[in-house]
Amino acid sequence: MGISRPNYLSSGRLVLATLAVGFLLGATPETVEQPSEPLPYPAGLSMPWRLLNIDSEEAARTRPALTASAKSLASSWLTAPESVTKLLTRIKPTRNNQRITDQILAGQPKSSIGTPSITVEPSWCSIMNRHLFFVTVTDSKLNTVLGSAHTAINRRDWAKLKTKQQMTDFLTGKLQDLTTGAISKATAKPKLSTDALHVGLSLGKEVTRVDEGSSWCLNQLVEEKLAPDFTVARSLGHDHLGLLRDLLGQPAALRRPTRILVGNWTHEDTEEFKPAVPVKFTFKAALLDSVYGKHIHDDYMGEWLGRDGPESTIDLTGPGFDSLTVLLRDEAKTLQLSDLPQVVKRDRAWVYLDRGRAWGLKMNDRLVAEVDGEIVKGHVVHFYGPEAKLKSPRGFPVEEGAVLFIRLNQKLPRTGTTFKFDPRTFPTKYPP
Repeated sequence: MGISRPNYLSSGRLVLATLAVGFLLGATPETVEQPSEPLPYPAGLSMPWRLLNIDSEEAARTRPALTASAKSLASSWLTAPESVTKLLTRIKPTRNNQRITDQILAGQPKSSIGTPSITVEPSWCSIMNRHLFFVTVTDSKLNTVLGSAHTAINRRDWAKLKTKQQMTDFLTGKLQDLTTGAISKATAKPKLSTDALHVGLSLGKEVTRVDEGSSWCLNQLVEEKLAPDFTVARSLGHDHLGLLRDLLGQPAALRRPTRILVGNWTHEDTEEFKPAVPVKFTFKAALLDSVYGKHIHDDYMGEWLGRDGPESTIDLTGPGFDSLTVLLRDEAKTLQLSDLPQVVKRDRAWVYLDRGRAWGLKMNDRLVAEVDGEIVKGHVVHFYGPEAKLKSPRGFPVEEGAVLFIRLNQKLPRTGTTFKFDPRTFPTKYPP
């Protein structure tokens, strides 16, 4: 006896016909959902601990104290913090994502910082025989570092904290002080930048020995030192903030670096070397333009010294920091927001500008200039990189710039002509 099979093709036609009849009769299918409105970022977000190359057994031993101290941290700077999961009414997170959002606490900051939404995240890493605990304050929307503070403890002294209560008391007290210090730095940091230099730090190679700690720890120290004077796009934290952005329905706005240092931290490897502070490091890094991912200069290399600093900190200093600061300040000069694009060269109806996407130009941006009393009009049609080997009239090599197609008065632009954005909006009334 044969088994009858349903005619899926006929069934599909029947469903389509039914929907068509319902549409003609004015019925609205119940399965059609309207997109919900984006939810605002909470004013304050307190993240769970982030562990960097910490031994798994050590992390398991400390886990109860980490959980308790994270809740205490949130209560120290937020009013009535609660799980951010309760605020996610737009999209219900998956079970795996909810394991993360349940640990993120949201609330109103107890003191105003001047940024609409800030994120505070504690992290734990090591350098040689020191454990370091950081508190980093970032812009929740951009993930740029507003302020950072840390404390250090000898591994032997940390091992003496045997019970959960001892570890919790230590972490709770330190985190509250670090949060106060980091928020103070965030409040003092200028809210408006004068350049488009966004510094990013990345690793070409991570340390593999647990007793030597983590190279990410050194990167965090550098970010802490650079944050007061530069816009630092934090190398960590994108995972949690990106998840929240999607669940809130917010547009992508996490700050991308315009200059990236991809580096490698090494130390003198000898038979007598002991993983202990003080220690001399060599930091070798490639400075890349993040638009094209190409080298901008010769590889940077500097000597750094990691030593005990004041108030139980690690002081990462030396000639390497000074030379890195000079390098970044030179790059900032090439991305000054007040310096409008200038013509590098003209090729028939196309002119090459010394500003590009990192500065803020986009495809089809309309620019105008005045030359000999005549208005020159054009729009961006292309971008170019260091392979063009062009030099700005301001004196620096152009690492990435824009190509403008001139629609009006093509022969008038010359080297040094300054363009500005066309103030006219479109569509316009006719006649203009």
